[in-house]
Amino acid sequence: MQLVSETFAQNPQMSQRRVALELGISRRGLQRLMQDLNLKPYKPRLLQALNEDDPNRRLDFCEWISNSTQEDSTLLDRILWTDEATFQINGHVNRHNCVYWSDTNPHFIIEQELNVPQAIDWGGIWSNGVVGPLFLKVMLHHKPTFRC
Repeated sequence: MQLVSETFAQNPQMSQRRVALELGISRRGLQRLMQDLNLKPYKPRLLQALNEDDPNRRLDFCEWISNSTQEDSTLLDRILWTDEATFQINGHVNRHNCVYWSDTNPHFIIEQELNVPQAIDWGGIWSNGVVGPLFLKVMLHHKPTFRC
């Protein structure tokens, strides 16, 4: 049990399969030892940072939209709500293959390469339906190209 604890303390991102192979024990035996050591898998979460004034800005928007729709009942019919998702073409972040074994949540950060070619998926919704999706391929130092 001590050897398993030391192995994951030195390299908490090592897979169960590799540790079992290196220590010469079965995966099921390793899993039992890890359970006894209270080791759990932690996967990183990609989160958007919130600013201090975000709650106030959200409240201001809610009050504005509530007042504006009372004055003009067709306002929401004229708003196109949009969003986009950006994906790195090199597929660098795959959180499903990124596991950190520990008895406490490490709250770790994944460092990523900057300026990697990306693809952007854009879409919108309004009272008459859905707009998109539009796929934009972004190359380094180039403007996005549209493809519907």
